[in-house]
Amino acid sequence: MNLRRGPSIPPKLFLTIVRYPILIQLALPRTRWIIIGLHLLLLFAIGMQQGVLVDKEALKYTGCARDVLHGDLGDLTGNYLKYAGYVLFLLPFVALDSLWLAVAAQVVLGIIAAEALARYAERLTGNVGMGRIAMVLFLLCPLIQTWALALYTEHFFTCMAILFVERMDRSPRLDAVAIGLGLLALFARPVGLFFVVPALLWKWSGGRAPRQRNLILLGGGVALLIAALFLPRVEHAQLAPIASGQVIAGIGGAEATHFGGNTIADAQRHLLGEVGLAGWCGITLQRVASLFTLTRPWYSAAHNATNALFLLLYPLALLGLVRWWRSERIRLLLIMLALNTSIVGLTHDEWSGRFAVPLLPWIMVLACAGLHTTRSNRPPS
Repeated sequence: MNLRRGPSIPPKLFLTIVRYPILIQLALPRTRWIIIGLHLLLLFAIGMQQGVLVDKEALKYTGCARDVLHGDLGDLTGNYLKYAGYVLFLLPFVALDSLWLAVAAQVVLGIIAAEALARYAERLTGNVGMGRIAMVLFLLCPLIQTWALALYTEHFFTCMAILFVERMDRSPRLDAVAIGLGLLALFARPVGLFFVVPALLWKWSGGRAPRQRNLILLGGGVALLIAALFLPRVEHAQLAPIASGQVIAGIGGAEATHFGGNTIADAQRHLLGEVGLAGWCGITLQRVASLFTLTRPWYSAAHNATNALFLLLYPLALLGLVRWWRSERIRLLLIMLALNTSIVGLTHDEWSGRFAVPLLPWIMVLACAGLHTTRSNRPPS
């Protein structure tokens, strides 16, 4: 019996029919409040599960803030200079003796940063809906939002980096707001260098030919990485995991009791001498793989399953790189991601995966570029 099939819808047309209404709905003004509401529900769930983290590392920053309020700037300009931006953020809340207000301020800051990330993605793709997707991914990502409920530097630094890069992209010149955001990002975590300096080079080289601009970004990035490797007087406790070949600090590795250098380059030379070139390459690649592995064997199955969903961002981000390779914004994102990846490969990862947190927003933007279509999806006026 010869059965005739009915007319089929071409895959591209099917995707158009399904996807565009979704993007139009995302672009509607009311959708913004729905996203924020879902974000607050996620934070409530995280808070019920883990509470608010104001101990351990948080005690260092709040203690430094209290010292500053009592006129003692020793720690601020010494041990915590690389985190001074976050200490300054905490000052008014420590003065009011209300760390809950500090957490609330971080939540508000996260929403502001999500809006900035949406604007950046929208300018990159020319699509309001894609900007809203970036906002959804950022605000509903437990990997990121866990740190909104912790007085650690990750969330503050991630938000400052987003606000600074978006401001540099939006503003026709380096204004006072951009300078202030850049300084806060620069002194919120040491890797602030790998966001602030590339963005400044990108802005400064804006009037040059694309080839020259790419060379400036690449040369500046290489110089920055070399400078970080040879930065003197790094504490031995920070160098020991590197010299011992630990992929994740505090886990495994060989003995490095005889290591006595004071730079990352010294630690790398020690490691290379101990394990040889092949072993060194293997450890470096394992560190990079660990950075982008969003699951951990010591997490629960539910935790790992949730985190694993965000691995889908990677193929979409690669597609975005291919589709938008000629975009100058893509070149900036690529150099920032490459520098942060390189420094982890040459140092170590962290047990909770929080070193990936500042990178995820930009991977989300690239993923949105991978989803992009040429048709505009602005909300009806």
